[in-house]
Amino acid sequence: MTELLNTSVSATATETPSPRARILTDLSNRVPGTRTQGITWMKSLAVVNLALVALQPISAGFYLSGYGRAVTVHTIVAFALQLGALLQAATSVVLWWRRRVPVWVVGHSVGLLVIVFLQVGFGYNKRFWLHVPIGVGMLGGLTRLVNRLDTLRNANGAVRSDERSSVPDDAARREAGGGGQ
Repeated sequence: MTELLNTSVSATATETPSPRARILTDLSNRVPGTRTQGITWMKSLAVVNLALVALQPISAGFYLSGYGRAVTVHTIVAFALQLGALLQAATSVVLWWRRRVPVWVVGHSVGLLVIVFLQVGFGYNKRFWLHVPIGVGMLGGLTRLVNRLDTLRNANGAVRSDERSSVPDDAARREAGGGGQ
């Protein structure tokens, strides 16, 4: 007899998965594209956030070159980045809950959210000796996240666009006599 709500390492490693986990795993195996769909969503959000982070040094450079309106652009992009980091963190938690992305994606996304809010605070308080290096770190961290998500997507069996023509569809299988109905 197994104990209810037993969360010890030995109990979770040897017991069968919950009905919810079995249903989600079965759906992931039966519905095409669900193994990589969550990873694709996360990569898209990370690329948008990476683009926003890449705009920040450009707007700061324009400001240092004498264009006063660049501060407004820098501020707007910072707020957009806060929203983007919040969306990325929330999406990663939901996708992890649905077993579409690994837990490290949640860690990266929540970490990005915290760092973005710290970054904005340091910039607002004119602590540029922290603001600038953290911005450089965000650029590197988001680049690494995008690369890791791309590697994970390819490892999970994503079909590239040049390979799609070689994958037979249902109509082709029926014509060949393989999917008899």
